[in-house]
Amino acid sequence: MGEWPEDWDMPEQVFVRDNVDASEIAARDEFNRNNPPIRGLSVPDDLRTIELIKRPWRNNKGLWFELAENRVLSSHLAELAPGGNSVRHRHTTEAVIYIVKGRGYSIVNYEGEEEQRIEWQEGSLFSPPVWAWHQHFNADPDETARYLAIQDTGLIRHMRLHQIERHPTQLKIGEGTDYVVDAVAAESPETAEVGQEQ
Repeated sequence: MGEWPEDWDMPEQVFVRDNVDASEIAARDEFNRNNPPIRGLSVPDDLRTIELIKRPWRNNKGLWFELAENRVLSSHLAELAPGGNSVRHRHTTEAVIYIVKGRGYSIVNYEGEEEQRIEWQEGSLFSPPVWAWHQHFNADPDETARYLAIQDTGLIRHMRLHQIERHPTQLKIGEGTDYVVDAVAAESPETAEVGQEQ
């Protein structure tokens, strides 16, 4: 294989050694073997109501789509439980996230940098940067929230740069892909202020 051009402005932290205990790729691949992605030219159901399947490694429900036999773009729909949150994670793919329903916020930061809070609601669009830690929170205690993530997974996998890693605060219990994740929430501005007062 060739080498990356020295003048390519790619964050060095994207090139990481495999961390088997933190990698989510095996869980994702097994999920898609057991629950094949929807294929075709369109999704036959409403994204707000289509049935989704539990993804324990991500602490939410989800489903993948492989539309129009695209080789670069991949998409998945995820649902956060009322008042729930995803697992804090990062990935080497670019991702654009569209909020299909609900309201909440996401915490985004690079290792060692201050967290940024992105508020979102139905119709919002945002993008966590490549290899930045991020975690999604449903702010509604009574209703689910759903988001559609569109990523360049096919390209990144072909280039053998695909990596999805759980944050070290997210605990793995068990072996293989059958495990439970304790989704430790990132600090919100309100809890951070309370902690500073003590």
